[in-house]
Amino acid sequence: MREFAAAAVVVLASCAGPAWAAQQPPPNLNGSTDPTLQLTASRVAENWAPEGSAPPNPDPHDLNGVWWLGGYQYMLGPELYVMPPLKPQYVKLLEERIRKKNAGRPETDAATQCFPHGMPRIMESPYPIEIVQTDGQITFLHEVAHNLRRIYMNRPPPADWPLSFLGYSNGRWEGDTLVVETTRINDRSFIDDEGSAKSTSLKTTERFRKVDGGRRIEMTMTIDDPVTLEHPYSYKRYYYWRPDVRPMEYVCEENNRNAPVDGVTVAK
Repeated sequence: MREFAAAAVVVLASCAGPAWAAQQPPPNLNGSTDPTLQLTASRVAENWAPEGSAPPNPDPHDLNGVWWLGGYQYMLGPELYVMPPLKPQYVKLLEERIRKKNAGRPETDAATQCFPHGMPRIMESPYPIEIVQTDGQITFLHEVAHNLRRIYMNRPPPADWPLSFLGYSNGRWEGDTLVVETTRINDRSFIDDEGSAKSTSLKTTERFRKVDGGRRIEMTMTIDDPVTLEHPYSYKRYYYWRPDVRPMEYVCEENNRNAPVDGVTVAK
């Protein structure tokens, strides 16, 4: 498994990972003066392949290969350190979760129990993703905890498709943009690592397109949940072409440094 620093924020220790830019201490939630509501530090960074790496395929419809997110944001709002447009009762729930985290007793979530990270959170993982395209399907092989996403092309979900952590993803091409709509997502994980709530009505829409001559994939994520959100919102992320990287084994159960005890995530 790739080594990461054991800190509140996940920071890559390997020089092969993103070059993290120096940043100011994170603010408090919604500009509050309450120190118990301090957010966890996040990073916006570039993650280019080393000089001399194999060039990417310029074909806009060919996403095959290994890609790696630039940076890592603990809160998945419309901008850095801006929370999702949660309804008032879910703002209070987020405040409770942030206070528990800052008190050293974060609430147990899916990832710390070695369950899938859930959507949309899995797409924010700071580990590489290998994309494999086959007839009628695009598969995202995530290094983190071996999470696997299947995007079924032009095949909407059956009416009786069960709820799951990563949901059912239906994809289509709109010109040079891959559009992926994901529904049937369960509510057993959070929107983000800070603890923003979601419901089983959550729908995510991702728009992937190659930019910079195929050296990056730009992804625009739109999140809609009429139960927990006041309105839908969107944000952008960039995944960098990394032919020098080979996804590694990641067995969460083997060395879970954050295994929960009595409903509380415990750092070891």
